[in-house]
Amino acid sequence: MTLPKKNWLEWTVFAAGLTLLVAVASYLVVQALRYSDEPAALTVALGEPWSPAGTDLAQLAVPITVGNHGGQTAAEVDVEVLLVRDGEVLERRELTFPFVPRRSSRSGSLTFQHHPRREELVAHVLGYLEP
Repeated sequence: MTLPKKNWLEWTVFAAGLTLLVAVASYLVVQALRYSDEPAALTVALGEPWSPAGTDLAQLAVPITVGNHGGQTAAEVDVEVLLVRDGEVLERRELTFPFVPRRSSRSGSLTFQHHPRREELVAHVLGYLEP
């Protein structure tokens, strides 16, 4: 009994499947070796204030990005942004991010009634939960 010969399409599909399997397995092994149990390391970055379309010009939105450079996910991340002018706090805003995964970031925006300049804004993380 002779086995039928495989044609070029069968060999191509076999090679592509094998390559994909080896690539995924290699990625998972590398991720498992690089895993660290460090706590979350959160940073806050503010963008340039802008006026949202379709709203009155009395409000300006300020983009916020929270980055997590640590090894664990942070949940319920509370961020506080203060508008400080001449040493006086004019406005205080808070924003909560449901979660910020490890080695990633999440973004949002806050609105202010007074027109803030970027150098008048002070932002920091109030706290987070460990899931």
